[in-house]
Amino acid sequence: MSGDSSRFPSDPLKKGNEMVVKVTRFAIGGEPLWGILDEEEIAPLEGTFVSTADILRLPPAHLKARVGAERFPISSVTILSPVTAPTQIVCQGLNYADHADQSGHSSRQKNLLFMKAASSLSGAFDPVIRPPGCQMLDYEVELGLVLKRPLTAGDHVTRETLGDFIGGLVLCNDISARDVMFGEAFLQWFRGKSARTFCPCGPWLVIPEADEVADLLDRIEIRLWLNDELRQSAHSRDFVFRPETCLNDIASLMDLAAGDLVLTGTPGGVILQASVPLAQILTTKLFKDSERKEAIVQEATAHARYLAPDDIMRAEMRTDDSAVDFGRQLLAIVDA
Repeated sequence: MSGDSSRFPSDPLKKGNEMVVKVTRFAIGGEPLWGILDEEEIAPLEGTFVSTADILRLPPAHLKARVGAERFPISSVTILSPVTAPTQIVCQGLNYADHADQSGHSSRQKNLLFMKAASSLSGAFDPVIRPPGCQMLDYEVELGLVLKRPLTAGDHVTRETLGDFIGGLVLCNDISARDVMFGEAFLQWFRGKSARTFCPCGPWLVIPEADEVADLLDRIEIRLWLNDELRQSAHSRDFVFRPETCLNDIASLMDLAAGDLVLTGTPGGVILQASVPLAQILTTKLFKDSERKEAIVQEATAHARYLAPDDIMRAEMRTDDSAVDFGRQLLAIVDA
């Protein structure tokens, strides 16, 4: 889907004391290009940038210095994901208290981490493809953190040093096939979250100055509508595990590289809700894969309608004072 200027609110690069650059990845009938959002236009960046990691090697002021005189109306280009493959996508689960409650995990003691495939990346206006046989397709609006430097076992992240590691913030949707996650052999979360088009990102990557990252992460609002009905709404202050805690958990387990993406969890309001019957199915049929999947689908779809073709998801993210707009997504469900 091509960009539509009505979906990109005019927003200066500087408001108050904050300086951010909004970087877009886009196409005009050829190879992907990179540019900076300039109100209703995109200003292409001069130079060679192959990946998101290449973009994040430069601070905001240096990126702005790469802008030439050329401009493209947003409505004339195709908006692509500003997060590029190859990348590792590490996700937090149940990281908002209301989502944990609705999932039957009222008291969180440890951070839940899982992965998505990089090939699940797609753009903010691309269709989401429902895989053949999927009966419980669900949405999960999320704030994404993009690293600008490696994160390894020797690193310790604090609130004060978040900006040393996080280079960009981006709106994401962790699309999930719940019947695969809970119905396949031994609960296949990776398989249920990694189909192509299951990680819409963008429309742009917000790149703040390093000393502004922690403050931005304290005041982000995120929302999702399904067919114009508000389904999810939350504030980053509602995180159970803060970004610095999450990065330290990841560093204790594995290495991340510049350009890798960390999804910080989704708020309550997803379609799948915990229930006593679902819990009983999971516990009594744990080793009976075909029986468990059939029972889960029957129980869950009897009480909720899951994503289907012609459904439209609309999501947005901004700071609570509206000073920084992270953009909007408009996603249509289609069948494979």
